[in-house]
Amino acid sequence: MAMSQKTATLLLFVVAAVYIELYQAQNLLGRCSCTNTIKFIRENITDFQVLEKRPACERTELIVTIAAPNNSTQQVCMNIQGNMAKNFLMCWKR
Repeated sequence: MAMSQKTATLLLFVVAAVYIELYQAQNLLGRCSCTNTIKFIRENITDFQVLEKRPACERTELIVTIAAPNNSTQQVCMNIQGNMAKNFLMCWKR
């Protein structure tokens, strides 16, 4: 029982398509990254990341990295309705 080359090629494409769909689906399962947000941060902000709306989360999220006194870093979610967050978002859109 030998498969023809066309059948083997078709089977390979189907398996590859299923694999690609499953690989992309694992990013959708995570939901939103920010559950708790704050409006203002007094610590030194070293970096920020904007997560635009996506299929798993219906809102834009702003994650800032702050430097702690012991040289460690911490990521905190900011409320995008606050003035400080709006400034970050304006900078991001430029």
